Amino acid sequence: MAEARKVGRSIRIQATPEQALRAFLDVEQMKQWWGVAKGLVEERKGGVYSLAWGEPGRGYKYVVAGVVKSYQPGKWLRLEPLVYFNHERPVLGPMRLRISVREKDGRTRVSVRQDGYGEGPDWDWYYEAVITGWKDTLANLKAFLEGSFSRTS
Repeated sequence: MAEARKVGRSIRIQATPEQALRAFLDVEQMKQWWGVAKGLVEERKGGVYSLAWGEPGRGYKYVVAGVVKSYQPGKWLRLEPLVYFNHERPVLGPMRLRISVREKDGRTRVSVRQDGYGEGPDWDWYYEAVITGWKDTLANLKAFLEGSFSRTS
């Protein structure tokens, strides 16, 4: 059943919980490690969370937009509803995303959980893309926060 599908990933990073969560809130940082072209993030319950990827002057390739359901600095960020726009696909949503951070033994565990997937070929494609996407995204975050990041694309 598609509704039961979820993507969960975590990674341990040599950074504080505050630094790790801040990387998901600061658009200028996300431009560096996540390849975001533009964004608007309001760090409050009910705030806008909207990120766009694409080449300047050529339009956006895809956009993720959501509403901040809850936010606890240095602890978690919950986005619900979350909607995905891709110029080659129908609009997909609503979904849910939770990003949480927790310090243990001088390192921070960053965990993401995304769920709320629908059914059909476009949803299947997106679900598979998200599995790979979060793996790569968290690896980029780790490299960025630990000082070994270099963008190749």
